[in-house]
Amino acid sequence: MRIPYISILAASLATAGVSAAFSIPRFPFVDPSSNKHNQRVMTTNDLGPQIPMPPKKPSDQNAGGNGDLTISDILPSQRQINIFAGLTRDISSLTSRLESQLPSSNTTLLAPLNSAMSNLPRKPWEDRPGDTSGVSAESSEDKAAKNLRRFVLEHVVPVSPWEEGQKIRTLWSQENEEGKEGREIWWERRGGGDSGETERKVIMPGKVVVAGVVGRVGNGEVWSLKDVVNYE
Repeated sequence: MRIPYISILAASLATAGVSAAFSIPRFPFVDPSSNKHNQRVMTTNDLGPQIPMPPKKPSDQNAGGNGDLTISDILPSQRQINIFAGLTRDISSLTSRLESQLPSSNTTLLAPLNSAMSNLPRKPWEDRPGDTSGVSAESSEDKAAKNLRRFVLEHVVPVSPWEEGQKIRTLWSQENEEGKEGREIWWERRGGGDSGETERKVIMPGKVVVAGVVGRVGNGEVWSLKDVVNYE
C-alpha cells in the first residue's frame, strides 16, 4: 500500500532508533527491486542536510514560555516525542494551526512519548477493532489517512491555557461530531499531599499520565504523555 504522507515518520523513527519496533509502509523510499517483505529502510541520509537541533530545550513543567515562538517552532527539537511530532506535519490544517499566533488557534498539544508510540498494539493508520465502515485501511489510502488524522487530532486540545478540570472536546471531536454529544476530556491532579505518592497530572478519562510540559510558547503548550488518548 502506498502511503506517501507517512514518509516523514520514517525519518523520525530512524532518528529515535525504534524503526524495527514500529515498522511502517515507506513510499517513495522503497528499493524498486524489493517486494513487500524486503523494503529498504529509509535513513536520515535520504533527507539531505539536516537542520541542527537547538542546544537547549525545556523538559519539565517549569519550562518557561517564549511568546515569540510557536508550537511548530519547538516541535523539531523535542526528540522524546519526535514520532508523534512527525505525524502532525502530515496534516496541513494542523500544521497551520500550530504555526498560527492568533488567539483563536491557541492549542495544548498532547504528544505521546516515543516509548508510548512504539508500544501501540496497532499502527495509527490501521482500522480500530469493530470498525464497521466497510472500507479497510489496508486497501484504501484515503481510509488510512482518515484513521491517522483521527489519531493525531484526538491529541489536540484547542485551548491554551487548559485549566484543571476544564472539560473540552478534542479537535477531532469538534470537527467530526458536530451536533452530537461528543467526547470530552479533562485533566486533574493525582497523588501528593498525605497520599505519599508523587503528584502528577492525568488526562481523563483513561488516566493517561502527563510526563511533563516540554514547551510553553506564544500559541500554547506541548505536554508529553506516557500513553495515548482514546485509542480503543
